[in-house]
Amino acid sequence: MKWTRITNIPSKDLMTGGKKENEGVKMYSVVYTNYLHDCNEKALVLPDMFAPAIIGVAHQFNKSLAIYDSAQIIKILMDREDMSENDAKEHFEYNIKGSYVGEDTPLFLDHIRDILL
Repeated sequence: MKWTRITNIPSKDLMTGGKKENEGVKMYSVVYTNYLHDCNEKALVLPDMFAPAIIGVAHQFNKSLAIYDSAQIIKILMDREDMSENDAKEHFEYNIKGSYVGEDTPLFLDHIRDILL
């Protein structure tokens, strides 16, 4: 998986060839990405296909990190990569959540509702 550093994205990049594609998701992603960049220029994010799983930015002292919803990432893997639930969970645990790529590695949130089920 390719991790990328945050960069400010000009709002004009919401348009592709003059055609709007997933404008709501892209706008959300651009606003979030620019906010995260303002908080931490070195923050790492997952590839764009996981943008719907972004749930926020965590702040601790002078550090800000991207936060992703673990369950949503697993759902994205199942839907977009045609993985079974077990394969998606295993891929997420080992290849995404289990990857430490430095102090700016994103955080992955497990909701209490998912833990208790």
